[in-house]
Amino acid sequence: METSEKKGKKWERTNVTNLLRNRESGNYYARVKVGSKQKWRSLNTDVATVAKQRLPAAVEELRAQVFTAAGQTLAVEDSAENRFLMARFIVFYTSSVENNRRLKPPSKSRALDTVKTLVRSWPDLPNRDVRRLTVADCNKWANDALRSFERPAAPNAKTIRKGMAASSFNKCLDALRGIMEQAKKEGVIYRNPATEVVREKPEKKMLNLPNSEKFQEILSQMERSPSRWATDATDLARLLAYSGARLREGTAMRWNHVDFAKGLVIVPGTKSDGSKDRPVPLFPSLREFLEKLRTSRGPESPDTRIVRVQTCSHTLKRACVKVGIAPLDHHDLRHLFVTRCIESGVPVPTIADWVGHADGGITLLKTYKHLLQEHSLAQGARVKF
Repeated sequence: METSEKKGKKWERTNVTNLLRNRESGNYYARVKVGSKQKWRSLNTDVATVAKQRLPAAVEELRAQVFTAAGQTLAVEDSAENRFLMARFIVFYTSSVENNRRLKPPSKSRALDTVKTLVRSWPDLPNRDVRRLTVADCNKWANDALRSFERPAAPNAKTIRKGMAASSFNKCLDALRGIMEQAKKEGVIYRNPATEVVREKPEKKMLNLPNSEKFQEILSQMERSPSRWATDATDLARLLAYSGARLREGTAMRWNHVDFAKGLVIVPGTKSDGSKDRPVPLFPSLREFLEKLRTSRGPESPDTRIVRVQTCSHTLKRACVKVGIAPLDHHDLRHLFVTRCIESGVPVPTIADWVGHADGGITLLKTYKHLLQEHSLAQGARVKF
């Protein structure tokens, strides 16, 4: 239940901010002021302790709605009283995202989700006067977000992790900068304090990948899984490992992307809006896998997807545990592909082209530095005069 006004009812204040009790029904409600309006939501309980537990989530959701109902909110925010509220510029920013024709729907969705995360991590941001926001305010938010922000818990999770991940924080920071840039363009502020906040450096993941024999054991375990999708999950794992494709690239591949005669496969560019399709060779293991798969399935339309599932993570992790190694994820299969290429002596710029890196191999040099050094030493032993 949500309305902006509650007429003809008597409300009882409690000793908790934003929590009120309806005297007639006995039920508790969350009340939040957003801009110049009051937002209400029933907590669906008449028990005070339960209401207190449900209140924080209800308050966050109500505050986040400031940028979801753009038409109604903009009419309110355009008043002289509210023209300097951050809520107004949040609406402008999200509207610019929604109306950006260059962004694909998934990119728009991720950008809007990031704004919601930003508001959850800084609950009073929509009601702040943009002119009075300082670098210190932005740094305080950054510190709180990185140290105490509670990440959304997975179903049946036993613990709640605190502190925003570096990648999530950087996305929120970019959104905050974009929102305040709207105010700067309008001439409300002359500098953007969010630009003074330092981006968080993500921790590098230590690669612990299986050798060729161990990986084949993993695939065998996946095929023997009791899951009804075991075979399809194994097919996806093979496709990702043998092609170096990202998960969404692999699941988007269709038979018309494969040219057995020319020995090429087109990997669809799905990472970002500027990603392009890229041709990669039909590596021996990839060709063998695709030929067997095509034969086993019989006639299929060229437009049929090569793999029939969108994920193989559960089956893959369970197989890793069975063979006694640390669980792998989808992206580890891409790491595995790059590792095999480096071990086989393929030049780094060539590998970068195959995996869709536009930097010519800079990322690979940073990520696989230790492996490249080992390969260099091995190759150096072969140099003779």
